[in-house]
Amino acid sequence: MARSLPLRIGLMVTLLSAGLTAIMLSITLYVISVVYDLSLFELKTPIDGPFSAVGLLATAFVILLLPTLLLSRFLTKRLLKPLHQLTAKTRSYSFEGNPVSIELDSNDEFSELGKALQDMQEHLSDSHHQMELMAYRDPLTGLPNRSGLFQELRKLILWARKHESRIALLYIDLDHFKQVNDSSGHEQGDQILKDVTQRLLKLVNQQISHRELPFPEDLLLSRPGGDEFAIMLPEIQRVEEVEQLSQLIIEAMRQPFSIDDKYFSLTCSIGITLYPDDANSAERMLKHADIAMYESKKSGRNRASYFLPAMHRQVEERVVIQQGISSAIAENQLHIEYQPIVSLKSKKIIGAEALIRWHHPKRGRLGPETFIPIIEESDQIGALTVWIIETVAAELKTLPSLGDTSKLSINISSAILNKPELTRLVDEALQKVEAPNQRICLEITETSLMKDIDNTLPLLNQWKEAGYSIWIDDFGTGYSSLSYLARLPIDGVKIDRSFIRDLNNSKPVIETILALAKTMNLLTVSEGIEETYQQQELTNLGCGFGQGYLYSEPLRINALREKLEQQAKREAHQLLQFKLPKDRN
Repeated sequence: MARSLPLRIGLMVTLLSAGLTAIMLSITLYVISVVYDLSLFELKTPIDGPFSAVGLLATAFVILLLPTLLLSRFLTKRLLKPLHQLTAKTRSYSFEGNPVSIELDSNDEFSELGKALQDMQEHLSDSHHQMELMAYRDPLTGLPNRSGLFQELRKLILWARKHESRIALLYIDLDHFKQVNDSSGHEQGDQILKDVTQRLLKLVNQQISHRELPFPEDLLLSRPGGDEFAIMLPEIQRVEEVEQLSQLIIEAMRQPFSIDDKYFSLTCSIGITLYPDDANSAERMLKHADIAMYESKKSGRNRASYFLPAMHRQVEERVVIQQGISSAIAENQLHIEYQPIVSLKSKKIIGAEALIRWHHPKRGRLGPETFIPIIEESDQIGALTVWIIETVAAELKTLPSLGDTSKLSINISSAILNKPELTRLVDEALQKVEAPNQRICLEITETSLMKDIDNTLPLLNQWKEAGYSIWIDDFGTGYSSLSYLARLPIDGVKIDRSFIRDLNNSKPVIETILALAKTMNLLTVSEGIEETYQQQELTNLGCGFGQGYLYSEPLRINALREKLEQQAKREAHQLLQFKLPKDRN
């Protein structure tokens, strides 16, 4: 097909030449016959053999045709030469290679075509460059994005393998950077990210200034996305080099960022993995560095952690739990147990706290401390909380309605209050549930309440108006402002079990909490009571209610119902005994 055009043109020229030759021969013979009054077909002396009239005509035709064919062949090559040049130059062009000049040294239609193709090549190169930037570069900072990081890390690993050297990958996450965007806007947040980029580039350049590397230094720093950065450090001689760089990064982030007369100080969590010590591929290095970074966050943030194999097992466990919670809800693997709350004076059960349990098909019985922190890392905490609300509301209807003896409390995770979409999901579930006489209590930790009090306060007022009782859980472990406490529509506080466990040393703190609660007309519950002396001391201090294994372990709803019914029977019997002597009179 590629050679069909020259053949077609050559054939057309040949046929045209043959036709023209025949016409020219015919005209020549006709002119001769007219001028000399001769007729080749009526000669007086006939010509026999090959020199007959027809033979003479054929011979003359062939003699005229040969130079015509040669001439047509020459003209065809001449005409198609610019086209062949354009074809060869166009085929030699590629995005990865050097630019090719397609313009021709002529002033004809082919030259114009060459100029058009040259313009097209330049536009294609620009478009390819822009697409490459979009695919492999972060538009805000100009650094390689996640795809670019993966691409460059693969190249660096091949280089390190060839030169038998070590590589460190540092995965950096800015702690709580979302608060910067929420409080100051994304424009200022983007400017801070640009400043962070410059500080990190400076550190990278200082770290590798004495090394000769076959690639640009700016490719060693990338921004995989959001508030995350990654640094590839080649030719590691000692692990101390990586530790030194990580500490320099942490210190650089602590230095205030000045944006529009505002100052921001940041912290960061860093995960570190090494090639070939921890991984031998780009995929594994990125995965391990990410795992180590989350370990830094779990350990308190503002620090660096090296990847350890045990971390990988923990991540796999988290994935199993996060993926399994949906099945657990659908397949009835979850259930609620209730730990009674009693009056310290009368020892009567006045309510119970709902505690979720998971009977895992492979791992057996799981307590909330095992899987709740993991689920809180994902949006599945919303669906789980909705399930708890609906289950507790349904089981509450099965309890005897005896005044204040059947209140149930539900824990609302801080992860829900921090995400508007989860807040709406839980709020819709609470609004659908009937909560008469505040028989359902919502427990919210002090820390999560104080984190964003201005946005949380309207939500608490809404739940209060819907008939729910609001309690502050783990009170005394956060940093509550008295002015904020006065604004909150709360009914009581629960004193954290850590104070009860260390009662002798924590007594001044407990006394202060009880005095504050009394001043604000709040009820008090002490958590984690396991010894009789704790109960007696808390009663003497003026605490109203208690909860712990001294009174009861967590119970299924049927066992709790039996306890409440037995308690009601005892109270009725005592009341009857009290009335009988009076009736006899």
